[in-house]
Amino acid sequence: MDNNERWRLEEEYDEKMRLINQAEETIEDYRNQFHRKTSDLADYIHRFYHELESEYGRPNTQHFEENVAEFNWFLKQKQQELEETRDEARRDYYRKMEE
Repeated sequence: MDNNERWRLEEEYDEKMRLINQAEETIEDYRNQFHRKTSDLADYIHRFYHELESEYGRPNTQHFEENVAEFNWFLKQKQQELEETRDEARRDYYRKMEE
């Protein structure tokens, strides 16, 4: 493999890693925004129902909690997909460099 080919492979690999890192940052931003907003919303809901609890009994917040868990699972799946993509790109890069 000549130097030009090696340089091209390195540039492709660097670009893939940059895109993966950007995607991870985006997921982390979503996670932080989601956590902040759901935390605020959960506090509001619990305060609201706490005021009504004596009159109507304990509220059912299971649906809300399930949605939060589902979104967290979705973000975790996307993070795992990115890690798999990174590993695959790394293996592909090293395989090509050894040729």
